Amino acid sequence: MRIALVTMLVVTGLAACGKDDLTTPTPRDADSGALPPASTPGTPAAQPEPTQPPVPLDGGVGAYPTDPSPPTRGGTMTFTNVGAPGWWPRRVDRPAGDPSCTVKDGNDTWGGRCCLTEAHTESTTLAPFDREMTLILKAMNVKQLAVYQPASTGAPWDLVSSWDRRSQAGQNLVLTHDAAIDTSFTGELHRNDCVNYLAQSAEADCDEGGYFCPNDPGVKRLGWSGSKLFVVLASTAFEDASVASCNGGATPSPGPWMALVASELIRDGGRKWNGLCNCYSKTGSVGDGCGEINLFEVVMDEGPYKNRNFASTGVRSYQAGHVGGSVCGADCTRDAFPADVDVVDACAKTAYSAGPEIAMGGESDGCPVWLRPQGDRYYLVLLDEVSRQIQVALVHPDRIPAAAAPVVPGLPARLDRTTVDALLTLRLPEAP
Repeated sequence: MRIALVTMLVVTGLAACGKDDLTTPTPRDADSGALPPASTPGTPAAQPEPTQPPVPLDGGVGAYPTDPSPPTRGGTMTFTNVGAPGWWPRRVDRPAGDPSCTVKDGNDTWGGRCCLTEAHTESTTLAPFDREMTLILKAMNVKQLAVYQPASTGAPWDLVSSWDRRSQAGQNLVLTHDAAIDTSFTGELHRNDCVNYLAQSAEADCDEGGYFCPNDPGVKRLGWSGSKLFVVLASTAFEDASVASCNGGATPSPGPWMALVASELIRDGGRKWNGLCNCYSKTGSVGDGCGEINLFEVVMDEGPYKNRNFASTGVRSYQAGHVGGSVCGADCTRDAFPADVDVVDACAKTAYSAGPEIAMGGESDGCPVWLRPQGDRYYLVLLDEVSRQIQVALVHPDRIPAAAAPVVPGLPARLDRTTVDALLTLRLPEAP
């Protein structure tokens, strides 16, 4: 069933509004209770072009032993027509009354100086998601992670960042959830509800970008620009009560969350939750700014959308505001759907026979949501400038489609462009 996107937003567009409340007065990140530090002054400059991919890593990652679970048929959600000229707010260091503060000239969430200007792009190929993006992981039991990027259009996609639980050492990959930067970590991110930020090892040059940069080494790391493929082997099969509060904070929020956000957003002071001074929105609505993709979000906020057994995927940017992000609601049950499916239509209350497509600013194949996996899954997240697509796929380790076989479980050092093209054509589940 194809429905106009505006209709879908009326039915389900409130799915994840609580997580990104633009008027939040204090940091939502449980591990960031202190006020954000002062900025490092920079000189505003023209919008920089996306940086070149990092140097390829030597060798692949290799297959990781997975825990057995009932096989499922997999699923994809594919966002098409991604990218358009436009602008978003950019925080810059400027005194009160400066003429560049065209979007806002006032205070941030904590009473500090806030100057927001317009950052423009003419790109139509994936923008703004062709810019630096940082990976967020919360309440997930992670076992492997790999990032692939091409050096140029049509070139092979090389492994540029990786991590494996067996060594626990990141290769051009660092993690932080507080001030410390970890190059080695266990991956047991489901033990607490800390929000974990993952980026490249290299430090970001805020002066080059011309925007505000906090004195916060944990988020002053380069994200990944241009086309990119993230592969994460992880499980969300755990009890809510086993998730502790981050750093001894308040009541835990045990909902798993995987997201890609504009690196600029988490550097706006407050690690994404500086609601009164960031690039997230230019109108005060949900996410019509610098870009965020909630790849896999189990909505656990109190209210009619809370349901630990389903997960949402939504894309937010200046191009079309909030796209996707459907929820099944508190009255949905797993038993209403076949046991071997991963993606279902929350509006029609039926399983998909083929992976749904969602057009940016256009129509959607129903209201797609995920059934929360009961065991290990490969999460494949592909952002491709050539096709202007964003695709999120869930694949069971014992039911890998032919198109994904060159990627998982082996996680090699290099992927041919033909492999990427084959992934882009996947519309899981495939016919039985």
